[in-house]
Amino acid sequence: MPFLKEFIINEKTKIKLWKVMIGELSPKKLNNEEKKLFKLKKSNVLKEQFLATREILELENSDYIITYDLDGKPSLNSEFNISISHSHEIAAIAISNNCKIGLDVQLKEKKIFNIQHKFLNKSEILNIEGNPSIDVLTMIWTSKESIYKAIGLKGISFSENIKIDKVTEKDKIGKGYYINGTEKVKFELKFFYLDEYIVCYAYQNL
Repeated sequence: MPFLKEFIINEKTKIKLWKVMIGELSPKKLNNEEKKLFKLKKSNVLKEQFLATREILELENSDYIITYDLDGKPSLNSEFNISISHSHEIAAIAISNNCKIGLDVQLKEKKIFNIQHKFLNKSEILNIEGNPSIDVLTMIWTSKESIYKAIGLKGISFSENIKIDKVTEKDKIGKGYYINGTEKVKFELKFFYLDEYIVCYAYQNL
């Protein structure tokens, strides 16, 4: 399956998505570090998602190499920053010159109704007025995942440290914050729909 979709945010920011098919891609082109990471993947789906993100990146620029810091946040050997996500049959990357970006893609699934109490805080419960749709809950979840990736620190509480002011289904935008004591970092949110998937891109409006 070829490259699936590209969303252009601005001249220096884009999101690229790939449709994952088991057995389509080969690990032969991976460098030694990537081969080590590839071997750690527990399932064929995870392995194919990993290969797909590398394939997308090679199509963008064959000189790009991904490395990870101690908290697992990826970076490029470039002036650009990267965020990576995958869910089921979709693998995605965001590339931007913005220093804090985060990307998350999620398949809409009914099980999110059963876990909403784990990631919603009191103000968010009030904002959604107690009867949220699967779309709104998935938008909030992807928002928190995206901000978490943009911050790049382990140990963040989705309910306590990440607050989503609101998400708007019609306009597919939102605002959120990373809060830690007196520190408060604001993020703008953009959403894209692709079949039954929701993609969220979080970024600081510098």
